[in-house]
Amino acid sequence: MTESGPSTRATRLKERLLASPFEADIERARYYTRAWKRTEGTPPAMRAALALEETLRNMSIRIDDDDQLVGTKTFKRLAGPIGIERWPIPTLLFDLIRHHGIGRRQDSEGAQGAGDGIGNSIVFDGDRPYLISDEECREMEEEILPYWEGKDLRSLKLDMLKQKGLYPEPPEGAGELSPEQAELVKKLPPGVVTVLKALRSFRDEHIDELPGTIDLQGHVTIGIKKVLDIGYRGIAEQAAATLADLDESSPNYPRRKDFLESVQVAADAVCEHAGRYAKLAREMAEQTEGQRKDELLAIARRCERVPALPPRDFVEALQSILMTQVTAVVSVGEDGILCPGRADQFVYPRYAKDLEAGTLTRQAAAEALEEYYLKLAYNIAFGPNNVTIGGVDKDGNDATNEVSYLFLETHEKLRGVRNGLAVRISPKTPREFLIAACRTHRRTAGVAFYNDDVVIRDLQLDGYSLPDARDYSVVGCTELTGTGNNNGYTASTSATLVIALEMALNEGRPLTDGARRLGVATPPVADLTTFEDLKKAFADQAAFVIDLGVRRAEVKDQAFAEAFPTPLLSSTIEGCVESGRDITQGGAIYNHSSVNLQGLATVANSLAAIRWAVFEEKLLTLEELVGHLRNNFEGAEDLRQRLGRKAPKYGNDNPEADDIATWVTDLLCRNVRQHEHALGGTYRASIISAGSQTREGRSRAASADGRPAGAAVSNGISPANGTELTGATAALCSVAKACASPVSNGSACNMNLNPATIKSDEGVEKLASLVEGYFRLGGRHVQFNPMGLDVLKDAQAHPEKYPDLMVKVSGYSTLFVDISKPLQDDIIARTEFADV
Repeated sequence: MTESGPSTRATRLKERLLASPFEADIERARYYTRAWKRTEGTPPAMRAALALEETLRNMSIRIDDDDQLVGTKTFKRLAGPIGIERWPIPTLLFDLIRHHGIGRRQDSEGAQGAGDGIGNSIVFDGDRPYLISDEECREMEEEILPYWEGKDLRSLKLDMLKQKGLYPEPPEGAGELSPEQAELVKKLPPGVVTVLKALRSFRDEHIDELPGTIDLQGHVTIGIKKVLDIGYRGIAEQAAATLADLDESSPNYPRRKDFLESVQVAADAVCEHAGRYAKLAREMAEQTEGQRKDELLAIARRCERVPALPPRDFVEALQSILMTQVTAVVSVGEDGILCPGRADQFVYPRYAKDLEAGTLTRQAAAEALEEYYLKLAYNIAFGPNNVTIGGVDKDGNDATNEVSYLFLETHEKLRGVRNGLAVRISPKTPREFLIAACRTHRRTAGVAFYNDDVVIRDLQLDGYSLPDARDYSVVGCTELTGTGNNNGYTASTSATLVIALEMALNEGRPLTDGARRLGVATPPVADLTTFEDLKKAFADQAAFVIDLGVRRAEVKDQAFAEAFPTPLLSSTIEGCVESGRDITQGGAIYNHSSVNLQGLATVANSLAAIRWAVFEEKLLTLEELVGHLRNNFEGAEDLRQRLGRKAPKYGNDNPEADDIATWVTDLLCRNVRQHEHALGGTYRASIISAGSQTREGRSRAASADGRPAGAAVSNGISPANGTELTGATAALCSVAKACASPVSNGSACNMNLNPATIKSDEGVEKLASLVEGYFRLGGRHVQFNPMGLDVLKDAQAHPEKYPDLMVKVSGYSTLFVDISKPLQDDIIARTEFADV
């Protein structure tokens, strides 16, 4: 692994990225609204394609001084295109402006604050502003938002939920700001700031308290290989040929005709959009001399070919991938978490051919890859920027290649920026590749390790063929899917397990609100006379939460299929054009959805503590313990400390706690997998927190493991912070036991690592051996934050000194200075392992 830094060009690009403020960009909202007004009565897929065409024809484009790869999802550098027809968050954001007087600013300078970004929802509970001009606010308020009232996905979904009896009556006071929120709004800095509790209280907070159903289709690996193989002209021709062969008497002919015609419009729109960049590059070249003139003409030639046609060389392949990603994000809105998948596999054949022909050097390839990697990082918090490398190919042979190493070098030299690098490890992976991946941790976080044997096993249980399971990719945080052949839906529904345990202890009511029964009626605590009784009550509540989440997700998916199909994204996915069906309507080869469960260690430790304190040591009755939980251990601090110190804890290779964690995981997987997806396939479980552990804990009562009320719950499948006291090996032994259950949608295991541990080559070797041993035990995933607590604390106090300090939050990678203080505190609170 090289110790050199990035190229001079990449250094300038990175500096520009880090200096960019967060902004709100309304161009997509403007043009989609214009097209939607004009196409009333048009079939839904064609309507979506015409709106994309309108946007790609009219949105502002730019080519910056150092660019050689071009294509942006917004004209503003660090902004997401607002998915106005799909997402409630932009509407809520402007509701804040309109009704609560949040200040706006016209300049582009904003204080670097903290934000808690959760992918497409663009939710921040820190103080980093979105900058937006008065004129843009006026346009949103007067021209765009009024049109979408009652027409967006959220409105359609809520109507359908009410019809199906899945929309509970809001509790008294819902929709009003609490006094605390009102005070917070008054203190907001200049700019537009979204505040999670304020936003969620404006609309339907009560509906998401148990399972939260996310209004997106995203978290998909785009069919990059298809675009590279035949280009968008080939895709349009494929759609035309399928339509020509379609019998008008075939089932759903009008819908399939609408889809296939819309694919042609969308594919042509992408080709036309690339042509706009070619024209701009030639116009700029006329005003330029020397090397930059040659570069601009090269940009023009590339964009005149790709992604319309298959790329001829390595750089054209990167340009095609980038343009495919940014236009797909424009088509779905916001940062659609549309990942490229196995990029090293896609571009390697052209890399090898160019090297052999002498038209490309390794250094030139590295510089092009640096630019592509930086362009992926132009996302708020995280987006379509998880790249998968390594692993086996469809035949089971090692697929590691020279581009796999180039990605590792690029990640290390750029210190990751905001990107995640998913490193697949199989028994056939060269040890030097694993060592190289471990060595990147000397400079940055962002690399995550995946066990091919376990992931492939799990995907086969989902119905994937062995070759397709071997060809898996990672999307979003740590979600596992096929590559370019499935509908994704890996972040459809999420539920915190902690509230299910609270309801098991309170007859179906949360401990924070004993008046409202949210779950099923389970026995009163006095009747839970054995630990098995408590386990059954918890199992019943967990099953209820999962079932409710699935039913709500089905309504959301139905709303998408009926009103908001995605013809451009679908055109790249295997099976869609062939069947004449959009991805939202079951066109992909593999169709599935997911339920993400959160807070595993908090629940496992709480159950272990109850068994130990109530049923074994008989320190107090279960009724007495529940009373202490309701009162946040007021007057019982000694008991809270004893539960925290003495009760068994998951993460220490302790069978008493690990058996419970394994039982909970298996219970959840069985409950999730018993649900069949409406489009075929099954529901899949994941255990990932996505940075939400602080928000989930904030509204929860104290728990029996000694966690106080309002404190963060555990993240992912990791042990709870500060409880893994017997070393890294013991912690991973515990996690590997939980991974025996087919959590096929992914699980996130996070560990803080003292940087001194890997300072020497011997330390790197030990880290590689730790990963290998964990994977032999059956671990699915692990990732490390390799910076000392002193660095994290200093970065929290002096963010200006650490503009590119990269961390793994839960599954996703981002800059430490961009996340909220509660999330920073949560990362700091993780156990720092000083010996592997």
